[in-house]
Amino acid sequence: MHIRNTAHTIFCICLAAAIIAGAQATAQNLPFAENAEKIGTTRQADLFFPESLAAGGALTRVAFMIKKNGQYHVVVDGKTGTGYDGVAKGTPIFNASGTRYAYVAYKDGQARVVSDGNAQPWFDAVDRLVFSPDGKRLAYRAQKGGRQMLVEDGRTIKTFDGIKGRPVFSPDSKNLAFLGVKDKKVSMVLDGSVILSGYRNAKEITFSPDSKHLAVAVLGEKKWHAAKDGQISEKGYRNIQRLTFSPDSQRFIYAAQRGAQLFFVENGNETKGYRTVGRPLFSPDSKRLAFPAMLGKKQWTVVLEGKKGPVFKKLASLKFSPDSQRFVFSAVTENGRGAIVINNREVRTYDSTGQAVFSPDSKHLAYRVRKGKKWHVVKDKKAGLAFDLVRMPVFSPDSRNMAYVAIKSKSMHMVVNHQAEPAYSKVGLPWFSPDSKHLVYKAQKGEKWLMVADGTEGQKRFDGFIAGLPIAWDANICQALAVRSAKQGLDFYRYEVRF
Repeated sequence: MHIRNTAHTIFCICLAAAIIAGAQATAQNLPFAENAEKIGTTRQADLFFPESLAAGGALTRVAFMIKKNGQYHVVVDGKTGTGYDGVAKGTPIFNASGTRYAYVAYKDGQARVVSDGNAQPWFDAVDRLVFSPDGKRLAYRAQKGGRQMLVEDGRTIKTFDGIKGRPVFSPDSKNLAFLGVKDKKVSMVLDGSVILSGYRNAKEITFSPDSKHLAVAVLGEKKWHAAKDGQISEKGYRNIQRLTFSPDSQRFIYAAQRGAQLFFVENGNETKGYRTVGRPLFSPDSKRLAFPAMLGKKQWTVVLEGKKGPVFKKLASLKFSPDSQRFVFSAVTENGRGAIVINNREVRTYDSTGQAVFSPDSKHLAYRVRKGKKWHVVKDKKAGLAFDLVRMPVFSPDSRNMAYVAIKSKSMHMVVNHQAEPAYSKVGLPWFSPDSKHLVYKAQKGEKWLMVADGTEGQKRFDGFIAGLPIAWDANICQALAVRSAKQGLDFYRYEVRF
């Protein structure tokens, strides 16, 4: 969507990209301080691409694409970059901390990565940009002269006939693995060295959480095998998928297929076979294992520690409590009713249900349910107020409080501990501070947006906040991104509440 920033089309941009602009109100005495700092601008004469908008660094940075004088530019932190013939869809991107950004630019039929303002070498094509978890490394696939190579920050690591899939960094960011194809054979490369080669195919590069182990599925002459730390499993299967390490990195499991049966394999031991199996889930302490299994057409069960539970038409949202002691999932019964299933035994049925949520201390369980035409949030078996619709509940980090968004008629409320706060036209998700002392959320009042903190409205009014971005916390400071419509175009602001 390419929209010119005239006074008329600014409103259209806000609808299309769910971004809204802001204007300040007169400050009054509040139990918190508010501040708004401009961090980016578009100009009326430029074409602004709202779908290119990206934010990073706990909402301290913003980037987007514009078209100016026939050239495409990326604007980062208010600074307009070099003009190009085009910029790749899905870019710019930031790393998780916001310390780095990157995008793909095109000129004269060639492509290059621009990262942190620095232009990297030209290639025939570039894609699959990936930052390492710590944000310090950037890898991508590039093509030149019919060959493909894996490139890290402008330096070619290895060249093949083709690069298969995305590069994968280890959780500690120290290792980089990818799959290369040469003469129709697939190899796995780790930190620039080929460690497995000569296979017909390979997939699912998987590092363990502690980064000490690396697994991949490889296809030999006839069968698939699991390769872990360079060791190929002796037994092969028709297919292998869902390679998974436990949270403590000590257990490794994968789904395998023999004939029409699928099952999981751990240390060479196979579970019972089923028509199909879902993604496995380890408990946080890594001692317990659960997975969905299909018994027959529209007949699903959950296998928990090797034992099958009740049969349902559909399953969703398998979850262990943080202390690993309890297990819950939502389901649909054969007659179409919703169900919450606890420990794979206790079944609570309602007209409809949403996914269940454990409190951080594991002592509380909450979920949303529909009884007749009304929705409630149930916490520890007690149903709260009735509404036309409710969103998923959220617990505070200390587990003492719970909040959720509720809709009644044409109004929305934030509900805290089953008590509804004042109605607004729209209400955003609840965000608790890390110390659990504060709760904030975005709300629309009339045509303007504001922040509500601990039940008190902020005095600054905005035409809205940038949708899809969370509220970020840094100690007792919360931040959100807002946009102000101005004569010259759009101004982006970092809005802060300080307690």
